[in-house]
Amino acid sequence: MVHRARLRLTLWYGAALLVLLLTLSAVTYTAVTRTLRNELEDGISSAVGRWLELPRRAPPARPADGRPPGPAGQAGTAPTEATPATDAIPADGAPQRPAGPRVAIPPRLDPRLLALLADGPEAGSGSTSDVFLLAFRPDGELLVNPRGVDATMISGSDALRSALDGRAAWGTVEDASGVRLRIYASPVVLGDRTAGAVVGARNLDEYDRQVRAVLTVLAMVAVGGSLLSLGGAYLFAGHALQPLEAAYDRQRSFVADASHELRSPLAVIRASADLLLREPLPESHRESVEEIRDVTQEAATLIDDLLELARAEERAPGHTESDLAAEATAAIEQMRDILEHGRHQISTVLVPARAAIGGAEFRRIVRALLENVAAHTPEGTPVRVELAERGSSAVLSVEDNGPGIPDAQEATIFERFARLDEARTPGTGHGAGLGLAIVRSLAERRGGSVAASRPAGGGLRVDVSLPLARPA
Repeated sequence: MVHRARLRLTLWYGAALLVLLLTLSAVTYTAVTRTLRNELEDGISSAVGRWLELPRRAPPARPADGRPPGPAGQAGTAPTEATPATDAIPADGAPQRPAGPRVAIPPRLDPRLLALLADGPEAGSGSTSDVFLLAFRPDGELLVNPRGVDATMISGSDALRSALDGRAAWGTVEDASGVRLRIYASPVVLGDRTAGAVVGARNLDEYDRQVRAVLTVLAMVAVGGSLLSLGGAYLFAGHALQPLEAAYDRQRSFVADASHELRSPLAVIRASADLLLREPLPESHRESVEEIRDVTQEAATLIDDLLELARAEERAPGHTESDLAAEATAAIEQMRDILEHGRHQISTVLVPARAAIGGAEFRRIVRALLENVAAHTPEGTPVRVELAERGSSAVLSVEDNGPGIPDAQEATIFERFARLDEARTPGTGHGAGLGLAIVRSLAERRGGSVAASRPAGGGLRVDVSLPLARPA
């Protein structure tokens, strides 16, 4: 019992610490990835902003004849000063229509301006050194591509369409080879119309690598922390339960000692009652003596069960194994008179199996299950005993067609002194409720388990699983 309590406490402590670790890991992951994403996007938007300022900073182109520029892109036209759109992208990433100064993309770019576009904004360092920039006409046609990159996936992006509609936008695109880009598209407007768009893009390989590194570190911390927390929780639970274990050991020793001491006087009372019944007694006296004898026998049985339960809850002795089919057959023969007295029809299907349990222990399990059937089912109730191998376990099943058990009592019937209602034990007060508790204690002592279920046709089915014996 204390061992199971220690395991449950360990699982609870471990689960609580695991939830805490996962929460901290999730918060850390969110904060780190958000910082990385902001740094990446700041670099892109900064490069786009610097490119939009180039037309204003670039010296005006002069024709070969030395005359001032002309009108509408012809020689002699004075250049119109262009100013960049300086919209700030909100923190939530929602694009807005530029409201500040605007810049136009001229139909033709001066060669010196092309050089600035190719070298100026991208010759920086730090967060913008790996950003490449593109310019598009209002119809979506690529106008400027200084690095000669493949712009196919950018040309069809939603972010570019939003920019050509006058709204700055962020987006992520991916080509057929799996290359992912984070892009920022900013509109370039002249007057009240959109004259084109500038797109800044950055490869996400480095960002993805950093995110994977963060995930790896957090996973290692979570796994290592979980293992350490489980180990610490197990030690802490063991320390916390030491007083309880000591008290439980004292109680178990007292029960064992008291059972030993009570067996002798009960045997004397039983023997005295038998002697009196051999003498001629008035009928009323004889009935009283018979009642004394029967009650003494029940008390002796209870004492034996308590003593056996105390022994069963002790630590298991050294390794042993037995032939379960042979031991089950022997236990059924021991119970045959009782079963026939109640007109119970017993059928068996016993598959040979060897398990790590002593023969006497397994016979006690079988007898306890059959005693439960004889005591708590009506006369004539058929009972079926099966023994089979399932995986690494040998499973003993005892099933009856009696009235069954109430709902939600499949687990409680294995508790000490568990008593069901009159539905399963009509008109009887037989048993102290220790038989199935002994079954569970003996099974768990050997590393097994017990389970109760209600078959579809009614009744009760008890399965006892025991680990198979290891091959020699």
